[in-house]
Amino acid sequence: MKMGFTLLAAAAAAVSSPALAATTVLDFNGHSNTIFGAPIVQSGFQLGNIAGDEQHFHLIDSAQYGLPSNGTSALLNDRNTSIFLRALDGSAFSLSSVDVATALNNGPASSLTISGFFNGLLTGSFTVANLGGYQTVSPSGFLNVDRIVFDGVGGGGGFELDNISLAAASAVPEPATWAMMLLGFGLIGSSLRTRRRSAKLVVA
Repeated sequence: MKMGFTLLAAAAAAVSSPALAATTVLDFNGHSNTIFGAPIVQSGFQLGNIAGDEQHFHLIDSAQYGLPSNGTSALLNDRNTSIFLRALDGSAFSLSSVDVATALNNGPASSLTISGFFNGLLTGSFTVANLGGYQTVSPSGFLNVDRIVFDGVGGGGGFELDNISLAAASAVPEPATWAMMLLGFGLIGSSLRTRRRSAKLVVA
């Protein structure tokens, strides 16, 4: 009985105590107007236009060209295209928050849809309605994704992104952990059955 509880406790600890990596923030600082025609890599993450879209976006001082300004550089998508974000090594991660704004005079979008995917399947979608000046959003349902897509909706589809806060994915029990938990439950059940049989023999 004690052994079963010990194994079960160890398995539970493995599930409830993930080793989270430090938060990574993509802030795009240090650029005044750098135009990219191919995906870029920052801090182990890759950003680019999704397949089939024209490869074109800017890392830009957000005070330029009549854009909404947050006082720093930002990523400007001024075409009616979507931008993807993924870890360079393909690992899962979570989205904690992101600063978003419309592109104003640069083909502005009226809203922004943020979609999360894992293994090619949609896991969550969040829409920022009435996209205007900078606002920080923390979408739910983005705790275990391997790709995020930002898509400007309405108008010319243009939008700005900044301070994308990312962290390791929430812990999902691995097969070995599940096996330990099932073994623990099995040992507990076996011990209880043995004790019941012993009790019946004593009564008899």
